[in-house]
Amino acid sequence: MSSADEDIIIRRLKDYEALTTSAIEKKFHEYGFPNEKNHGLTGMMKNGIEIVKLQEEIKAQQQLIKNLENPSQFHEEEKGGITTQKNIRGKHYMTRVEQLKILYDLYDELFVTVEKGRMENVVYKHRELHPINKEVCTVCLEDVPITSVSCVQYFVCCGNFICFQCFQASCAGGQLRMTNCPCCREEIFVALEKVVRQVEQQAKRGRPWAQTQMGIYFLEGSSCSHGDVVHHKVDVREALKWFKLAAEQRHPDAIRNVAQLHLDMYGKVKEVEQCQIKARALMKEAADLGNLRAQRNYAMLCRLGQGGPVDKSEAAHYYTLAYSQKGLSFEKDEVSPLASNDLPDEVLHAGLFLGIYHYYGNGGFTKNLHIAKYYLEEHVKESEKQSSNVLPDAYMYLAACLMELHECTFGRNVPDYSVPGYSSVPRAMSLYRKSIKLGIGYPNEYSQHSKEVLESMVTQMSRFCGNCGVASKDTPEGKLKECGRCHSTWYCGKECQTEHWKAGHKSDCVRQQV
Repeated sequence: MSSADEDIIIRRLKDYEALTTSAIEKKFHEYGFPNEKNHGLTGMMKNGIEIVKLQEEIKAQQQLIKNLENPSQFHEEEKGGITTQKNIRGKHYMTRVEQLKILYDLYDELFVTVEKGRMENVVYKHRELHPINKEVCTVCLEDVPITSVSCVQYFVCCGNFICFQCFQASCAGGQLRMTNCPCCREEIFVALEKVVRQVEQQAKRGRPWAQTQMGIYFLEGSSCSHGDVVHHKVDVREALKWFKLAAEQRHPDAIRNVAQLHLDMYGKVKEVEQCQIKARALMKEAADLGNLRAQRNYAMLCRLGQGGPVDKSEAAHYYTLAYSQKGLSFEKDEVSPLASNDLPDEVLHAGLFLGIYHYYGNGGFTKNLHIAKYYLEEHVKESEKQSSNVLPDAYMYLAACLMELHECTFGRNVPDYSVPGYSSVPRAMSLYRKSIKLGIGYPNEYSQHSKEVLESMVTQMSRFCGNCGVASKDTPEGKLKECGRCHSTWYCGKECQTEHWKAGHKSDCVRQQV
């Protein structure tokens, strides 16, 4: 893309900035979306064009909704001296609901696009200030960022490596076809004892990755591969010696391990000075070199105020860097090693706190429920898929986010919550129940808060029929019947339950189970 084309796009973005909602306008200023001072990458330009397109669609959708009738779903009806609300959910009402849902989805897409652009911008600027160590792959001869021991495939025979993409290409049908080192032609599959000896030889030759591995051997007291185990004597002083040798060569894993020793993250280690200030500085150094675990750990230290003041903006910055390692490389249009596997806990952890920060408007962000929902949904979905431990606060915040968005879109008065086919209430109540369940035996503030909110919602929702709006006190039995599937909607009788199910409650019930 020529600089002239970029200038046209930049001017066009500035023209459209005046047409945006105040929330989007804040995002443009907050994230520096793109201007002459920012880089002119094609990805950012494409992102900007997509935002302009979405803004136009939102403006058209808002105008369409304004032109629609706004009929009430219910009207009062007097019968036998008793005034009740009668459902008149008709074509005009549901058309408006459908258009509101389309607008809701457009806002979702717009804000997530803006957030992805922000993340790309943060990563680009950070890498300009803090270049990552790079080495050349011996097969494809491409520069490869070295952010940890596990980001490339090392060969202990000669000490060389190949990048993840080349290693992946050598695996056909999930089985490694390579039997010899592509650099020195030595056999790869050898006894573990020999591997350990070769690692030590490479460490003595000054290879930082091997020095880091030796430190891990002495720290953990064993090394294992393919079910074989070689035991070592645990020697923290020896481990620290190897870590420091690798850290002098700016190896991210080694620097992080030294920081963790200063934090006493490996248990009571008398041989190493316990100093949170020193640990925080070292953890930042490793994080700036692109180490995923260090980015998560440093963000956590900033969030909790360990080794320095509480700094939520700094925490949000490094959580952003950690989460950016989830998907595509911003330097080349290729999938990173993390993209094809289960997400590491560090990425899940970063996503959770980015969601919470956007929910509250902390960490230098403006409050944005759409972005918060995106991060929290991703965290819950991936954690459940990987059978990881989902924290009670993840369920609680996602439920709260869904309810606030639902109220902003469709209204907050019961029984106006009932928008069959589009309701977030069943899923939100299901998430609150999951949060409560996680607190059984291990009470915590999040599960307790979820319990209080759920009880309030049950009291509120069980007062009116979810279909016709009749109050529970006005029914012959004096109470309503609960939906046995989602336990979030109540009905005055079978007829109303069937009508509501066909109107769209069926999909709401199914959605809450996903």
